Amino acid sequence: MLMQQQAYPSAEAICQQLLARNPKDFNARHLLGVIKMHAGNPLSACKELKRAAELPVAERFRAQALNNLSLALKQRSRFDEALRVQEQALTLVPDEESFQINRLYLLEVLESWPAIIHTLQQHPSLNPIDELQCLFARAERHSGATEKALARMDCALSEDDSNLETLGEYCLLLSLSGTPLAPEKLASLTIEQLESVADYLAEEGYLNTALPLYSRLLELDPKHAAARHMVDAATGELAEHAPEQYVRDLYDTHAEQFEQQLVDRLGYRAPAMLSDALTQLLPHHLSRVADLGCGSGLLGRSLRKAFHIEELSGCDLSAGMLDEARKQGGYDLLEQANLLDWLRQQKQEQQPLQLICATDVLIYIGDLGAVMKAVHQALTADGTFAFTVEAAEEDLELATTGRYRHSEAHLRQRAAEAGLEVISCTRFPLREEQGRMQTGLMVLSRKPASI
Repeated sequence: MLMQQQAYPSAEAICQQLLARNPKDFNARHLLGVIKMHAGNPLSACKELKRAAELPVAERFRAQALNNLSLALKQRSRFDEALRVQEQALTLVPDEESFQINRLYLLEVLESWPAIIHTLQQHPSLNPIDELQCLFARAERHSGATEKALARMDCALSEDDSNLETLGEYCLLLSLSGTPLAPEKLASLTIEQLESVADYLAEEGYLNTALPLYSRLLELDPKHAAARHMVDAATGELAEHAPEQYVRDLYDTHAEQFEQQLVDRLGYRAPAMLSDALTQLLPHHLSRVADLGCGSGLLGRSLRKAFHIEELSGCDLSAGMLDEARKQGGYDLLEQANLLDWLRQQKQEQQPLQLICATDVLIYIGDLGAVMKAVHQALTADGTFAFTVEAAEEDLELATTGRYRHSEAHLRQRAAEAGLEVISCTRFPLREEQGRMQTGLMVLSRKPASI
C-alpha cells in the first residue's frame, strides 16, 4: 500500500524489518526489489530481485521475481540480459500472458522483428490483444509483409479510430503499399491528428511521406512552428535554430515517457558517459555547475553521483521536463528559460560557473558561435564547458529528424573564436535511430585562466 502511494522509504523500512528477522523471506525480498525499481534505483533493484529469484520457492513465485528482474535490467538499458532473464521466467510459466508481452516489448527495443513474428506464430492467443497491434504491424512491415500489416492496422482503426499511433502506422503502410493518403482523408484530419501522424512518419524515417501532412498543417495554421521546422528539414532550408515553441511542445508532450523512450528504447547514455569523462578531468569538489537543457535531469543525477557540487542549476524550455526533473531531485535551482538568455543572466549577475554542461540540447541550434561566446562569458577562469552533439561529416546539417548535426571542424572553429580551448573531441554511440546507432561528438573544452 505504501509503495502504491509512492511512500518508498516507509515501504522499504517494513521490508528491511522483515528481512532482519528472516533474510530468506521471499515476499519481503521480492517486494523490496520492486520498491527500489519504482523508486528509480534499478541497480539496487537488480541486486534484491536476483537474491529473491535464488530463494527456494515455488516456480510461479520465482518466475515473478525473474520477470521483475527483467524490467529492472531494462531500466538499466541492459536489454540482452533482460531478454535472457525474461525467457527464464517463461520457461517456468510458459502461458503467463504478461510475461510474453514484456518479452515482446524487449524484442521491439532490440528490433528483433523475426523473433516477434515467430512468437506470434507460436502463441496465436496474443494476436487479438489491442496494445500489441502496432508492435505486430511494425514487425510485419520490417519483415516485408506490408499488406498483412496494413490489414491489421485497418482492422485496429475500425475498432478505435482515435489511436494516433495506429493511425500513423496505417498511413505509413498505405504509402509503402503505393496508396498515399487520399486528399479527402487528409482534409478530414484534425490538427492534432495531422501533427501526430506526420511526426510518426518522420520519426520512422519517412519525412518525404510526412511532407504533405506538414504542408497541410501550415495551411491550417501558418504559424505552426513544428510544421515549419520539419518542412525546412525536408527541403534543406537551414534556419539559425529550431523554433522555441517547437522544442517546448515536443518535450512537453513526451515529458512523462521521455526517459523510458530515450534510455530504454534508444540506448541513450550520453549523460552518464559525459559525467564519467569529467571525473577524469575535474576535482571531486565543484562550486557552481549548470546543466543547459536539463530535461528530466538525467545529467544532473549523474553529476551528483560523481561529484560533490555546492550548487547545481538547470534550465530548460519545457515546463513538463522541469516538472520531471523536480520529481527526480538533485538540482538546487531549476528555471524555465532559453539557454542563451539564462547564460547572459549569469554574466549580468556576476555569478560565474565552474562547469557548464549540455547534452542533447545543442542539436536544436545551428551555428554554435553565439552559444560558445555566452558560455565563455559565464565561465570562471579555467572553467569547463562539456557537451554532446550529433556528428556531421560536413560543416553543419539540419537532418530530416529536425535536429542539427555539427562537424568537429565547426565546433573547434567556433570554440576558438569564442576564446575556448578544446581539450578533446571524441566520437561515441549517441542513440539508436531507425535501426542504426547515431554517432555523437563529446567535447570537453575550457576557458583558459587569465595571465
